[in-house]
Amino acid sequence: MHDADQTGKNRQFRLSILSGAIAFATALSATATAAEIEEVVVTAQKRSENLQDVPIAISAFTGDNMKAMGVENLTDLGKFTPGVEMNNDTPLQPTYSIRGIQTSDFTVGSDPAVAVYVDGVYTGRGAGAEIPLADIERVEVLKGPQGTLFGRNATGGAIHIISKKPQADDTAELSLTAGNYGRQSSDLLLNRQIAGNLYGRFTASSNRRDSFADNLGGDFEAGNQDTQTYRASLLWEPTLDTEVLWRADYGVMDQGSALRTSIVPTLQEMEGGTDVFGDYSLDTPTIEDRDSWGTSVTVTSDFEDFTFTSITAYRGFDAHLQQDEDGTANPDYMFGSANFDDQTQFSQEFRLNGVTDTLKWTVGASYSREELEHDTDAYFTAGSLESFAVYEGVKAQMAGADLTTTQLEDLAVQQRQAMIAGGQEGAAVSTFVYDLMVQSGQADQLLTMFGAPESINASMLDREQMAAQLMAGIAPWVMADTEWNETVTNTGDYRSAAVYGDVTWSLTDKMDLTVGARYTADEKDFTIESAYQNTLPVALAGGEVDVYGEDGSVLMQLPLPSVPSCESAEAQPCIPAQRFGMAFNNNGIADLHQDLDDSWSDLSGRVVLDYRWNDDVMTFFSVADGFKAGGFNSFSAAEGIDPSFDQEDVVNMELGLKSSLFDNRVKLNTSIFSYEYDNLQQLDLVGAPIPNYYLRNADAEGQGAEVELQWAATDNLFIAGNYSYLDTEYTRYQIIEAIGETEEEHSRVGQPRVSTPENKFNILAEYTVPMNSGADFVLRADYNWTDERIGSISDPTRVIEDYQLLNLRAGWNSASDRYSAALWVKNASDEEIAGGYGGTGAAIGASPAWRFMPRMYGADFTVRF
Repeated sequence: MHDADQTGKNRQFRLSILSGAIAFATALSATATAAEIEEVVVTAQKRSENLQDVPIAISAFTGDNMKAMGVENLTDLGKFTPGVEMNNDTPLQPTYSIRGIQTSDFTVGSDPAVAVYVDGVYTGRGAGAEIPLADIERVEVLKGPQGTLFGRNATGGAIHIISKKPQADDTAELSLTAGNYGRQSSDLLLNRQIAGNLYGRFTASSNRRDSFADNLGGDFEAGNQDTQTYRASLLWEPTLDTEVLWRADYGVMDQGSALRTSIVPTLQEMEGGTDVFGDYSLDTPTIEDRDSWGTSVTVTSDFEDFTFTSITAYRGFDAHLQQDEDGTANPDYMFGSANFDDQTQFSQEFRLNGVTDTLKWTVGASYSREELEHDTDAYFTAGSLESFAVYEGVKAQMAGADLTTTQLEDLAVQQRQAMIAGGQEGAAVSTFVYDLMVQSGQADQLLTMFGAPESINASMLDREQMAAQLMAGIAPWVMADTEWNETVTNTGDYRSAAVYGDVTWSLTDKMDLTVGARYTADEKDFTIESAYQNTLPVALAGGEVDVYGEDGSVLMQLPLPSVPSCESAEAQPCIPAQRFGMAFNNNGIADLHQDLDDSWSDLSGRVVLDYRWNDDVMTFFSVADGFKAGGFNSFSAAEGIDPSFDQEDVVNMELGLKSSLFDNRVKLNTSIFSYEYDNLQQLDLVGAPIPNYYLRNADAEGQGAEVELQWAATDNLFIAGNYSYLDTEYTRYQIIEAIGETEEEHSRVGQPRVSTPENKFNILAEYTVPMNSGADFVLRADYNWTDERIGSISDPTRVIEDYQLLNLRAGWNSASDRYSAALWVKNASDEEIAGGYGGTGAAIGASPAWRFMPRMYGADFTVRF
């Protein structure tokens, strides 16, 4: 059993393998001639510039670098990027965190806080953003608010994926990969010069892998992979000054979703000894299906004094994500979920760039429209409701005790088993339902119906005796593990328009001042449809119930008849079945339909002063802010709560250094930053008697530092590393009084943000061994260490322990560069690393966890024609 409190206790912080490899490589190459570091060109400021000349904190990765690192997607990339976390167990619900700024909402009522762009086109939903990184020119990770040039929803930063354009040559390339757990991947690339001014490029990629553990509870897989991606592009140059670039892509995903395993000890034992890092037991089939597509046309024309750019794009996807939320195959803890998405988006951007002797300027305008339909299903059984009620009772009984959440959940499971053994199954739900009836006044109506004196109300009756009465209808229903399914439907129509401008003025030959601003206007129409779709049978067993006075003495014994539920009764009187929602609480509204609309606008900007001390060293100071529109609660409605929530605003101050030293053999970039985060949109599971997901606004702050170093030690040895320090905390946490939430119960003030490790560093060493034939061998090691972090906003006591990752690669390239081959291993030391604890299964006392990949190894082979 690996709990959040136990994972990593035996972990040792060690670098002996990697440091030994570096020392050996350094000794071999001590007499070699030093080389320069290759220049990286980025478009972070909407124009092509040397990375070292851009006064923004950027981590940039070329396609070749990512392949050498074993990076297949953005989640992999996040592990090696300072200040960035992209720990996702499913590509259809990704979360990207830059410097602790992220959005916890997995619904469609809000937007992400980190903007993901593909070839200059914003991807509006996370489910369409996580794409395979095959045939990619580079990925740029821009840190800090990017509201001026990248626009809305870039409060934390922006991630820009740039694919390779068609080239003026005829080439073909085929790459094959095979590895353990049935890994089979292929990438096919074709590039052709179709005419003198027309070029085409086509890529086809597939990736398949089996699950890395066995399902003891069903015949389906979880955690396997199966994707296919196709890209096509045409580049037309009608004149020397104009190019038209058309791109299109289509992707298919058909695989099992996240592999989640219960962390509750007693449940693990009941499931045959399952373990977070071993075999698992699931009863909800896991599904990740997605068809995604997109097309864009980019027109670029150079005029005498400026360059005109137009980007017209249309994208969309259909997705189905189904997950086992409890991590068990126990029907008494059945909790599955499914999300169905149908999304399309259109965007248009016009931009002008100009350069004079003293000015660099950019002006532009953009418009986008996103239309979506989203269904969320939740799958329970009557046994799940009983487990939920038992867990709520145990939490109430143990309030104030010094117990972890896992210990509370384990006590609840043991209590549940004791009740089954004692013939008390259904007692917890009966008590829970009676409390609901008392709160709503239905219990008083019931007493009146059966002739109770007017002087007696339900609050005077013995609670346990009344619960025992109700068990007549509820116990058989619970024991049968009757299905209990719920659905909520959302639709959205989001429009956004913006105008922006950015000017860099050379104050002197060494100092530049940049000023930029963007005005954004967002409008959103949104609907919520939900209903209490299930009924719970209520009957009275018949007998006498104690009635208490104000002093606690028994006033009398009230006789109650034996009364069936109306669903089973042929004649009156009978008791109507109770309707309520366990997953989507409409707060007494049996059939909920809301048509909502709202709008938000903002003026965001940046001011940057940079000074170039010489040709190799530049420092900059910037103040920038970002804006994210408000949105709507997607699941629940409650009286006294505005269904919409406010927009987010972030103001970031940063001091940075960029340098190329020792004849460009060393690159050293550093930055320190501090930000204030206002009206952070925070999703939390709160409320009583049935907790639900509500999105509220909070405030937070963060400060930190980042260092990136590259060193071309010799012609053969390249060493690089990075380090990030991050300190975040909530400074305000809005309490939702309308659902009975109190400051003592749910304040997070002073608590760090979720999934924000305080320290993180990476180091790599790459050594090239040239052969007399002209071929070469390349040996590479990548090492990452990430500090502990809070894994759940609803439970800050669950800490994800620190972890380390070591990836190794040995490659060979032929003298002609026609052939390449490599052997590789990821997570070489087979570390057992938890990616997250808790999740929605925590609502019924069955928290799961998911893990990083175990040791993966394989071989690559590439041939070029």
